[in-house]
Amino acid sequence: MSEEFYEVTPDPARITESLRDTGYVLNTAVADIIDNSIAAEADTVHIQLAQDIRGNVLFSVADNGHGMTGEGLVNALRYGSAHREDPASLGKFGLGLKTASTAFARRIRLTSRTATSEDILTAVWDLDRVAELGWRVPLGNSPIPADRKLLDSVSNGGPGTVVRWETVDRVIREYKEPGGQRAKNALKKAAQQLRDHLAMVFQRFLDHSDHRAPNVTMVLNGEPIQAWNPFGFGAELLLNLDTPVDTGNGDANLTVRAFVLPRKAEMQAQLGEGSYAESRSGNKTQGIYVYRENRLIHGPDWLGMWVQEPHFTLCRVELSFDHRLDLAFQIDIKKSQIVLDSGLTEFLQQALTPPRREAEIRYRAGQRKVVEAASDKTMHNPSNAAIEEKSQSIPKPELKSTDKTTGKAEIRNPHGIVKVDFVESENQRIFLETVEQLDDGLLYKPSYIGPNPGVLISRSHPYYEKVYLPNRASGVTVQALDSLLWALAAAEFRSAQESTREVFEDIRYDVSKALRKLVEDLPSPELDN
Repeated sequence: MSEEFYEVTPDPARITESLRDTGYVLNTAVADIIDNSIAAEADTVHIQLAQDIRGNVLFSVADNGHGMTGEGLVNALRYGSAHREDPASLGKFGLGLKTASTAFARRIRLTSRTATSEDILTAVWDLDRVAELGWRVPLGNSPIPADRKLLDSVSNGGPGTVVRWETVDRVIREYKEPGGQRAKNALKKAAQQLRDHLAMVFQRFLDHSDHRAPNVTMVLNGEPIQAWNPFGFGAELLLNLDTPVDTGNGDANLTVRAFVLPRKAEMQAQLGEGSYAESRSGNKTQGIYVYRENRLIHGPDWLGMWVQEPHFTLCRVELSFDHRLDLAFQIDIKKSQIVLDSGLTEFLQQALTPPRREAEIRYRAGQRKVVEAASDKTMHNPSNAAIEEKSQSIPKPELKSTDKTTGKAEIRNPHGIVKVDFVESENQRIFLETVEQLDDGLLYKPSYIGPNPGVLISRSHPYYEKVYLPNRASGVTVQALDSLLWALAAAEFRSAQESTREVFEDIRYDVSKALRKLVEDLPSPELDN
């Protein structure tokens, strides 16, 4: 049977609408457009994200790169545009400009001038005309006045390109009054987040003292963007490793550097009061920062090898490589997601375990001092007084004996005589007491404190640090938290028996572990002062 071949050209209207939902967020989309400016060897990029008087979102990126001919403009608007000659180019798949732009706008207007032509050419990709025009785009030499003015300004009358989004429908949510205060606030917040993102992603280009990348000046809404270096702020280098990786076509170099940041008080003592805020220190900024061709493409996180948790807050890692390792890291279309193969995962786990451990040791050592200093010994006094008063009406076991040498007490509850934990206390009116830490990472532990059924609470548990201490000035909140833990301990004393001891121990362990996880993303309290 002979074969017949049929054309399967995708429907342009359906495919372009579908590609609006490739998962871009605004920050990633804008960074993708700026990649093209850098690939065009621009050293100045101006970004606008604002509103007109009617509340319509205005967005443009203008650069003084080498510009594009008419053929180049048409190619730039082609899905799957021609390969760049330079494999190290930040533009990689020939899709970024279109998918990034149409994720937020229905029309892309490209305006450009080359060094060899005085004409300014414009090409437009309009989703609302795709059904009419198919895969064709209009090309002309009549740019809109705003783009002519912007191009002349950024390029000083020379070559350059302007990317403008029109019919912007997805940058900010819809409001009943597009030009109202809520919309203005939302756009202002989006612009600040974009500024922070670009400062981090293009840090090596923006920092003119960093010679790993060409110097580029970026301006957002008239204000220059300053580089943000995650490995500054007094960070100490713990690991500096350059290793060759086999690409199947020769070796390429992979750079791994691990840093530990100072704690807040140390950083402020070294660099001044504002340094800690500028460092963006916190749980979500720990981890690996991945750079391809000196541009941050992913992170920070631990690439699936570990989770972000508070004890590693001080640890930041640089992972840098060039285009020859794209296949090894499986770079995605947005250049924002990478996947490690098993060999790289094993290598990184072994290399990063020692610096991660050192960062954890420093965090825990510093945090113990901070928590101890912030833990007012009188903070739990109201709770002890309230529990003492109310416990008279709450059934409790009979205390038979105590042994301070073994740390055990014998009590009689409805199930018989059972041994429980005991701590000696000179104060006979204590029902609740904090300790530096408890075995197995527990938050709380039932224990007779002198003659009273009580509970020990660990100050080193993240729940104490992130829930108790931020509320230490609120006696009602602390008393409520204390009452809950004491009630759990009292119930355990009433129900304890030898046959269920391990069950209660497992419950305490599971509760403490769950609470550790639940408070993981809560901010660490400002305790250093």
